[in-house]
Amino acid sequence: MVDGKFVVNFLQAIHAAEKRQAELDALAFTEEKRALKDKYEKKLRDLRARELMRAEEAAILDKEIKRERVKAAAAIRALQEKMEEKLRVELEQKDTEAEMKQTKFQELAKAELVAALASEKAAQIEKMAEANLNIDALCMAFFARSEEARQIHSVHKLALGALALEDALTKGLPIQQELDALNPYLEELDKDSLLCLVLSSLPEEARQNGADTLLQLNQKFGALKGTLRHYILIPPGGGGGGILAHALAQIASWLRIKQVEPVSDGIESVIGRVESFLAEGKLAEAADALQDGVRGSQAEEIAGEWVRRARNRAITEQALTVLQSYATSISLTQ
Repeated sequence: MVDGKFVVNFLQAIHAAEKRQAELDALAFTEEKRALKDKYEKKLRDLRARELMRAEEAAILDKEIKRERVKAAAAIRALQEKMEEKLRVELEQKDTEAEMKQTKFQELAKAELVAALASEKAAQIEKMAEANLNIDALCMAFFARSEEARQIHSVHKLALGALALEDALTKGLPIQQELDALNPYLEELDKDSLLCLVLSSLPEEARQNGADTLLQLNQKFGALKGTLRHYILIPPGGGGGGILAHALAQIASWLRIKQVEPVSDGIESVIGRVESFLAEGKLAEAADALQDGVRGSQAEEIAGEWVRRARNRAITEQALTVLQSYATSISLTQ
C-alpha cells in the first residue's frame, strides 16, 4: 500500500515537472516570438524610412534634372539667338562692305570720267566706247550665268518630276498632277520638243485614273482566261449566240483545256503567247497578240478592256522612258 502511494506521488511529481517545463517552454517561445516580431517590425520601419528617403532623393533629382533641362534649353536659346545675331551682324557688314565697294567703284568711275573729259575729244569717245563694251560684256556674262542657273534648276526639277511620275506609275496611281508639275520645266528647257508632244498624247484614262501595273494586268488576265475560252467559239453580235451556243462553247473550252498540245492557232496558244509577253514585260506585244488571237469572235469584245488597259500601260511606260532619257541627256550637256 505504501509502495503504491509512493508510485502515485512519483508520477504526479513527474507530471507536475513536465507541466512546469511546458509552461517554461511556452513562455520562452512567446518571448522569442515577441523578440522576432520586434526585430522584423524594426527592419520594416527602417525599410520604409529608407524608401521614403529614396523617394525624396528621387524627387530632388527629378527637380534638379528639370532645372538643368530648363537651364540647357535657355542656354540653347541664348546661343541660338547669339548666333542669329552674329549672322545678322555679319550679313549687315557684308551688305555695308558691298555698298562701300560699289560706291567706291562708282566714285572711281566718275573720277575716270572727269579725267577723260579733261582730255581731248577723240580719246574721250574712245574710252567711253571701250567702257560701254566692257559693261555690255559684263551684262552678257551676268545674263548667261543667270540663264545657266535657271537651266540647271529646270533640269533638276525635271529629274525629280520623272522620279515622281515613275513612282505614280509603279503604284498605278493617276499621273495628271505629275504631268502638270512637269510642263513648266519642259517649256523652259525646250518648248517645241518632241517630249512635250509625247506627254500630251498620253491616254486620258491613265492621266485621270492611273494605268494598271504589270501585276494587276497579270491578275486581270488570269481572271479573264476562262471567259475567253468560253466565248472564243461564239461569233460577235446576235445577242450572245443563245443557250446552245454557250453550252457548246463551254464544252469546247473544257476539251481545249484538257488538250496536251493545243493547236498553234487555238485560244490556248494565244493565252500562252500573251502570258509569255507579260513575263517579259512586253505589254504592247501582249495586247496585240490577244487582240489578233480573238478577232472575229465574241471574245474580242470581252478582251477589249484588258487590251486597252495593257496598251495604256505600255504607252505610259514608253513615255516615262523617253522622259528619263531626255532628262539624262540634257543633264549631261549642262
